[in-house]
Amino acid sequence: MSIGQGTLRVTLAHPHLTRVYRTSTPRLCVDGVDQLVQSWGTHTVAVAAGPHRVEVRVVRRNGEPFGQAEASAVVELGAQTVVEYRAPRFRRHGRIMIVRPVSPP
Repeated sequence: MSIGQGTLRVTLAHPHLTRVYRTSTPRLCVDGVDQLVQSWGTHTVAVAAGPHRVEVRVVRRNGEPFGQAEASAVVELGAQTVVEYRAPRFRRHGRIMIVRPVSPP
C-alpha cells in the first residue's frame, strides 16, 4: 500500500441454491472504474484515502445485468474498509453494506 492509500475489502456473495449465479459474473466498479473481478468471494482494491463510490452488478451469460447496488464508502489513511455485497434471490436490486473501517495494527 502506498502513502496516502487505504483499501476496500469487498465481499461479493449470492444466495445458495440459486441457479442463475452459476452462469453469471459479478462486476465491481469503484469511482466509475471497473475492477478486475472474475469470481464471487472477497477481493481487495487499493484506493486513495477518502470517499469512494462502490457499484456492483451481476451479468448473465447473455450480457443482461441485474442485481445492481451502489453505496458510498470512506477509506481512512492506511485503513481497510469492509464492503459486503449480497446479490438478490429474485431479480431485484442487490444490497451493499459498508461494514466497518479497520485500522492497521
